[in-house]
Amino acid sequence: MELKIDSTTNDVYFDREIINFTIKLKGGEPAKIDETKRALSEEGKNGFLVIYTIKSTYGKNEAKGIAHVYKNEETAKKILPKYILEKNGVKNGKEETEKK
Repeated sequence: MELKIDSTTNDVYFDREIINFTIKLKGGEPAKIDETKRALSEEGKNGFLVIYTIKSTYGKNEAKGIAHVYKNEETAKKILPKYILEKNGVKNGKEETEKK
């Protein structure tokens, strides 16, 4: 997997950095969140990294995606929807109580 960062934007309002990237994939394999996070970390993106979207490009062996880099996990939990945190392997921190 080869990663190329297309653009970065600082979002001051939500205290995060937004990264647009392109991944070159090997013969039909899907883009994986863990491998993408590792590749972005190797590019020097430090902080709490969350992959927002990854979409395959039709007819090509590549995918385009968006990642958010937060200063800490608590900020991300306040801003991002629960399903995005769950697909990135983050527990929401709110224990659901069982009804009797």
